[in-house]
Amino acid sequence: MPDQTNALTRLVREHVGEGRPLTIRVFAERAIDPKTGTTISKSTAGNLLTGARIKITPEVLGAIAAGLGVTLAEVQAAAMAQYVGVVVDDPFDTDPGDDDVVVRVAHEPGKTADDMPRLRAFLARPRPRA
Repeated sequence: MPDQTNALTRLVREHVGEGRPLTIRVFAERAIDPKTGTTISKSTAGNLLTGARIKITPEVLGAIAAGLGVTLAEVQAAAMAQYVGVVVDDPFDTDPGDDDVVVRVAHEPGKTADDMPRLRAFLARPRPRA
């Protein structure tokens, strides 16, 4: 499993910096939360690149997503991994099958399906058809 301790930093670095699509200045200018108008400063953009801690709020995450041009969910997942130490993924490799079921589980990094037998049993139980 990849190191989750700098997931948000890595996400920002994929898009911002020398040889990347965005400069720090352009990223900071584009980083405006579409719901609230909250922005981030150029120094905050720089802190994101270096991995320095910043104050995380829903509005700041919305601004980062807008600035990078990625989904809010992607930024939220990266911030949760880096700041809280929780990942959201499908440790069970669930086949969506015909009903398009998607499984996402918030769990401690490094945990596998074998570490979650009760959750596996819950997911495996028959579901009533609508």
